[in-house]
Amino acid sequence: MFGKEGKRIDYTPYSCMKVILSNPPSQGDYHGCPFRHSDPELLKQKLQSYKISPSGINQVLELVKGMHYQLACQKYFELTHSVEDAGFSLNHPNQYFTESQKLLENPSNVSRPSQESSKQAHEEMGDLDSFFQDE
Repeated sequence: MFGKEGKRIDYTPYSCMKVILSNPPSQGDYHGCPFRHSDPELLKQKLQSYKISPSGINQVLELVKGMHYQLACQKYFELTHSVEDAGFSLNHPNQYFTESQKLLENPSNVSRPSQESSKQAHEEMGDLDSFFQDE
């Protein structure tokens, strides 16, 4: 139950875009996007420790290098769940968890994207590209 302690207010968790574009975690913090906020060499070591194949690691790191952090996360999801094409676009950390649970409960239960959700994900990635090109 996120946000139910203290003031007992339920806060909405940040989307991937908000996490990616927000301030990076400082020393001692344990939040952020691992694909956006991790040093590439450290990320490579982590992926190796998770037994990701060398070609899979290269695919993820190429996406990170191109600043396609959500696509790198998507590729990581596919590699760790042995799915060729997850069939959806990850837009929220909670969605990663939900889709993972669905797949673990029923391996044939990988959702397929609607044309509208695929279009929205593509537009969001374009927004991310333009954001970084403006710097």
